[in-house]
This record gives sequence, structure tokens and C-alpha cells, in this order.
Amino acid sequence: MKLKIFSFLAVFFAAAFTANAQEIAGTYNGTMTVEIVVPAPDVVSFPNQDIIITEEGGLAKLSILNFSFLGLELGNLEVAGISTANNGGTTILSKEGWSDGPAVDLGGGPGNEIPTIIMLNSASVTSEGVLELDLRVDLRVDFGIPGMPPLQENVANVTFSGNLSAGIFSPKAEKIVIYPTFATNVIVVEGFENADYSIFNQSGIWVKKGRLTAENINVSNLNSGVYILNINGVSAIFIKR
Repeated sequence: MKLKIFSFLAVFFAAAFTANAQEIAGTYNGTMTVEIVVPAPDVVSFPNQDIIITEEGGLAKLSILNFSFLGLELGNLEVAGISTANNGGTTILSKEGWSDGPAVDLGGGPGNEIPTIIMLNSASVTSEGVLELDLRVDLRVDFGIPGMPPLQENVANVTFSGNLSAGIFSPKAEKIVIYPTFATNVIVVEGFENADYSIFNQSGIWVKKGRLTAENINVSNLNSGVYILNINGVSAIFIKR
């Protein structure tokens, strides 16, 4: 049985994120496991997949782009209006009820597509920027007949575990602003004056330090990759092109 998951589109975030609910915004890369229920049972894991979190008016939005399996192209799976709450340094994402999902054609031809709904079972982002996600996709058919409840059938269960790979994540409540997210030569840091800074690579190895007497930090001598900037105990991630 062949199961296909289309590659997720890369999203680049050029905005700066401060230490509030939107600091979880970014692209998370990790392993996604899909448990297929309809049209035939199967379980497949996919490494190196992306899930995107954005911020909209103080609420979060979660997106999986171009999702398909077993020849069924569901399109984009999106859950908007997600509330966030801090629990011991971990951000808990939650939403009551379901989100309307894309329609799926189970072989009936044009005009016979069946709507889906997406249920967010659980989701969280740790202080280290690790996203853990559990959601399900259900068929939902309302026959419009009084007394007959809508038909709801599970299509797939999706779980994911991955790390923030693009975006800014600051786990502490102190204000820190860094931009651009994807730096070539210079990053701009706001909110700190005459402060010592250190930059570490993904392995936690110190690669640069200095004193922030102006807003700019020259990062042109760093190799391309993900780095952690630390100023007075406040940390944030940036990407060096």
C-alpha cells in the first residue's frame, strides 16, 4: 500500500517576535506519524516534515500544507483560533470544538466531495521550542433529516514531534526583539543597551560574544545555520543564511 504525503511548503518569517503568545510562531520540523483509518488501515511515519504556527490577533493558527494520502488530496489542514496558556514554561495550545477542513473525494466524482473536520486533541511547545501535536481528521456528513445526527467517521490520526527551525522563540517573559529572522550579515536587537551577549550554535557551542553598545550585531562571519542569542539570561533563535 502506497501512502503519499506531499512536501510541505517552506514559510519564511521576516517579522520580529517579542516575548508574548506569538513567540511560538514559526516553522517546526520533525517526524509526523499518520494513522490511516479510511479508506484502509495503515500507519506510516514521515521524518523531516514541517508544521507551521502563526499568530492572528492574539490567537494561534496551525497549518499543515498540501496534505494527502492514498491518492486522496485533502489540501491544507488548518486550525485557527487556538488559545495559548503557559504551564511551567511550556505553552499549551487548545481549542474547543472542531475546525472546518477541506473536502475529500472518495470516488464519487465532482459534486460528491465529502467535508472533513479537524479536531485538535492536544498540542504544546516547550521552552526549548519543541512542538508536540495530536490531531484527527474526520468525515462529517449532515443528511439534513430531522432526528438523524450527522455521520462522523475518522479518516486519519496525525501526531507530530519536532523542533522550531524557522522563527524566533524566546522562552522568558522579558522583552527581546530580533530581526530579520533570516539574517545575512547583521541582526538588529532592540530592548537592550550596554549589555553583554553570547551566540551559540545548535550544539550549544559558543561561537561569538561581545557587548551590545548599538542595536546591530555583525554575524557575517558565522556559517549558515540556526543560532541562539543570549543577553542577560534572555534567549532567542535566529537563522543565518
